[in-house]
Amino acid sequence: MKRFLVFITLAALLLLASACTEFSNSVDPVINQVPDDRLNDAAQVNFLINGVQVRFATALTQVMTLSSGLSDEFIFDARVPNATFPTFRDIDQGAITLDNNSVDGAYNPLGELRFFADDLIRRVGTISGVDAATQKRALFTGYLYGGIARYLYAAYFGLNPADGGGVIDNGPFIPSQQMYDLALEKLQLAVTNAPAAADARVANSIIARLHLVRGNFAAARTAATAGMVSPDPAFQGKYSTLSTNFYWQQAGLGRPQYVADARFLAYVTADPAEKSRIALSPITGNDAAKTVFQRQAKYATESTPIDFMSWQENELMQAELDVRGGNAGAALTRVNAVRASHTLAALAAIDLDGIYVERDKELFVTGVRLLDQRRFNKFHLPAGSWQFLPITDDERNNNPNF
Repeated sequence: MKRFLVFITLAALLLLASACTEFSNSVDPVINQVPDDRLNDAAQVNFLINGVQVRFATALTQVMTLSSGLSDEFIFDARVPNATFPTFRDIDQGAITLDNNSVDGAYNPLGELRFFADDLIRRVGTISGVDAATQKRALFTGYLYGGIARYLYAAYFGLNPADGGGVIDNGPFIPSQQMYDLALEKLQLAVTNAPAAADARVANSIIARLHLVRGNFAAARTAATAGMVSPDPAFQGKYSTLSTNFYWQQAGLGRPQYVADARFLAYVTADPAEKSRIALSPITGNDAAKTVFQRQAKYATESTPIDFMSWQENELMQAELDVRGGNAGAALTRVNAVRASHTLAALAAIDLDGIYVERDKELFVTGVRLLDQRRFNKFHLPAGSWQFLPITDDERNNNPNF
């Protein structure tokens, strides 16, 4: 049976060519792509599902890392060894040019995620012989990740510094509010097609986040009430040595292009128990003063997963809604349940400012900080700075609508 995917090094090819000519002549030609028509087979549906999940992980880690750089979560400082990319510096300063290739590195896999998710739905609707359980899982996957892709466009990319949104299939620019609507349509279909109750809870928690970001508090409450609960496992992007966690690779122990803002060390210094959710690692600067910076160490290896949604975030969303609704007592109970999951001491009181801080700690390096800064009106850069990652020249030059 022919192998659909063969990955082989140049050295191995040269060795085969020089030492095994007769053997290589009898082997099928090496290919690195799957012919499209071969994917239209019931046996390939799981392969397609896995492809969507892998591309989600790639897009997620790239977008989240850069969003942390644009927010006040990370800083770029040339005194940090190996902090050398001007594209990362520009993101940190909110002075991002349209030819920033680091942003391209995040934008391109996001487009692939959106395409793969939508294509999965299209294919599973035409492939015969797919069993009911597999079809349901495929539809759930396509709708869930298709909704997430549109959410990532709406929340993290923009046409202008304060105008969020994205583009689908070389079409016209879709502003954030319209893109959020498209994301919600997909996510609601994910709930409908959820293979299990836990899957539906994940989708509902993501829906709650979208409503919360938009300030639709009643809708956020409805979705969060149907969302994740303890001890649901976190919904994650998964990585490996072949597909690495970008936080580790460029903003952590792999290479510290970005380091954590000083407040995170202050959190841990004030309460050492915070190490359970704010993992840091010191690195000495290359300046004469030997300044000590702190790298994020939450993602300790290239294969450490990233939480995209957790029951703890769902509780904090409901706690915020409780405070906004005048029920600080219920909010405190929820916040302390989250803290207890990390063996942190209970708080005595909570208000909206306290929620903002608890989210800062709990959702450290998960990409949410940028959204919180904007919606709490606490963005840290001067007026006119980019608050989104720009749709870059690659899209603008190739899209006839620009």
